[in-house]
Amino acid sequence: MAEAATIRMRLQEFKDIGAGFLLALPLTIRAMQPQLLRIHIVGTPADAAGFSEIKPCTAYLDLATAVAIEHLSSDALDKSGAAGAVQSFYTIGIDELDELVTRLETQHVTDGTTVVTTTNLYKDVFHAYAAAHGTQDMDAEGTITIRKIDDTALTTIPITKNESLGSAFKVPDNHVAMLAFGLLRRLAPAAGVYAADEGVRIRIIYIDPIDGESGMAAADRCNNWIDVESVGGYTTQAAGQFPIGQCFESGTWIHLQHSSKVDAGELYDLLLEFLIWKK
Repeated sequence: MAEAATIRMRLQEFKDIGAGFLLALPLTIRAMQPQLLRIHIVGTPADAAGFSEIKPCTAYLDLATAVAIEHLSSDALDKSGAAGAVQSFYTIGIDELDELVTRLETQHVTDGTTVVTTTNLYKDVFHAYAAAHGTQDMDAEGTITIRKIDDTALTTIPITKNESLGSAFKVPDNHVAMLAFGLLRRLAPAAGVYAADEGVRIRIIYIDPIDGESGMAAADRCNNWIDVESVGGYTTQAAGQFPIGQCFESGTWIHLQHSSKVDAGELYDLLLEFLIWKK
């Protein structure tokens, strides 16, 4: 199978998180009204040895001072007018106050290929997804690009899609992230049967500020990743175990990678949930 992935990233505010989930948290954390970042991926690793990042953003802002960004589509029909396709979209990123936010950005009213500069400020953008559609179509007619003011692309919502590239995120300054839930399932075997040696590997890479500034090569970061794999002839559930409760400090980047166990890519379903709160 060819490498592929569909990524769904959503940010839930404290008031929207299920009460049962929150009751398991210490009062000191609940008092900070944590957010929940959910990342759901259905994907297939490449038929090749080694890990590759799961549909990364083209680039990141990674700024200390927030800036405006701009966006446009390669097709005029992705416009905010009634006859448009994708009229607007949400971004998930970090704002000028070091808060993780979901923000609405609106396409040009008459021509989606016209550049729109936001009135919002961002320190980073991790993901985007369609918010509203007109009568033209329920999918993007062109490729919608979110980019820096200097025209450097950050991420895109591809043509005929509603979700952008981007599975990585950064823990905002003065915040903590905790892995609260993880599930990995094999959806379909590579050759029609679940052979004993086949499987899928998921790697969660976390680069804290110290390691990020030291210039260490990825191969040196042996203690900066978590590997989980689903493998075997008789199970579609995760054989590995996610370290639920592991925390990641302020300024840590978290990237997701996938790999085939025996170079025979098969379909998998991955769900990760991170609680994020201000220190």
